[in-house]
Amino acid sequence: MLPIYLFIESLRIVADERGVSFMAVMIMTLMTGVLGVAALTMTGLENSMAGAVRMVEEGTHAAESCVGTAVRVINMALDDTSMPAALVSPLGPVPAANAAFLSQEINGTLRNNPDVAVGAGNSPNLTMNVNNYVINGDIDFLYSKLRTGDNAAGQSGDEQPSFDQFYRVDCTAANAATGATSRVIVTFDCLQKTGEGCTKRSGV
Repeated sequence: MLPIYLFIESLRIVADERGVSFMAVMIMTLMTGVLGVAALTMTGLENSMAGAVRMVEEGTHAAESCVGTAVRVINMALDDTSMPAALVSPLGPVPAANAAFLSQEINGTLRNNPDVAVGAGNSPNLTMNVNNYVINGDIDFLYSKLRTGDNAAGQSGDEQPSFDQFYRVDCTAANAATGATSRVIVTFDCLQKTGEGCTKRSGV
């Protein structure tokens, strides 16, 4: 039989160990909770980032569709003396009130015109709707130059000198529901001959 003081001492040791065990369990529970909250936060952040990237990509694709339309408008307008009816609204993307003005910009009568597609005093050359995006585009004639190897004065018969005409296409896509906007600006070199088309340029 244990003396009474040894029995009391063993009870005290057991009680101390219970306190340490309780603290250890509480610390482990707290750490698990913190890790769980961190995991949920990271998952939510990743979802938000993925959604933002998707919206940027959608807006960029919408603005790039306007750029492609602008090249088609330039090519068709160069092939015709006036803006083709197929390009003018309601059939096409060119606002009816802006058709004659845009034709002058494309043929070079108006160069480096300060008109803008969005913002104060906007007068877009192109208006489109793609999915949930409203797209406004601007086409500006920058300058023209004689193509290398051509002689402006020495041509005869059907052979006419070739000129490279440079255009800046500025398209902005806006989603009113989300407030997302995307803008694409591209410069094109277009040969002033029927059917020759336009080439995307960089650093012009």
